[in-house]
Amino acid sequence: MTDTTDLELAETIAQVKGDATHAFTFLKESGTLTASLIFNIAHRVPGRDVLLSVRFPSPWSRGTEVTVTASRFSDHKESVLNEERLGADTLIHAHTPHLAAWSLAHKPFPILYVAAQRHLLAREIPNHLERRVSVLETIRARLDTYPDLAPPPGLLESNGGANFWGKGIVETAQLILLIEESARLQAIAAQIGGAQVYTEGALDLQWKRTGLLEKGRSFAREFAPA
Repeated sequence: MTDTTDLELAETIAQVKGDATHAFTFLKESGTLTASLIFNIAHRVPGRDVLLSVRFPSPWSRGTEVTVTASRFSDHKESVLNEERLGADTLIHAHTPHLAAWSLAHKPFPILYVAAQRHLLAREIPNHLERRVSVLETIRARLDTYPDLAPPPGLLESNGGANFWGKGIVETAQLILLIEESARLQAIAAQIGGAQVYTEGALDLQWKRTGLLEKGRSFAREFAPA
């Protein structure tokens, strides 16, 4: 049984490493990541007390090895993956150019681009301003205070990058690409009057395409109070 379990874990590690490498590659090649290529992953193995951490070499590193380390998930009490309301098994910390600008501005990021919004229930990415409070505590407080808001897919890291979470490494990385693309296009739109809110019915149409309409409309509030 132990040999079987070890083999299964080895196969999972190989799969996670492959998914992580693929995610890093398409985020790097699409220009989603900043030049520093800050991109770290924590993935909870379903059904096991195992957390896999994936690290990539920095651009100035002579090494090219992607490292995967395993630890007990139960030892990571402060991990945001402990918040069941998020329904997430993957946490990615990444720095992306235009979302980082919102982090620097200490403002929440409103998602006004349909290519990103159709995959998301949340309408904004909040900003983690009180960094002495953990990501987990910050998100739990938001979910407790605003149960009528859809849980966000990430949290901007004030004066830094952002933490994102979701189901699956590749799927979470895809959301990072789309949200960063939204931030880039909204920055361009700011030069010609700014990105506008969705026209009537546009959001319903987008959610209908991805099967999120009913769930999306179950949340009464769109944005947290300023």
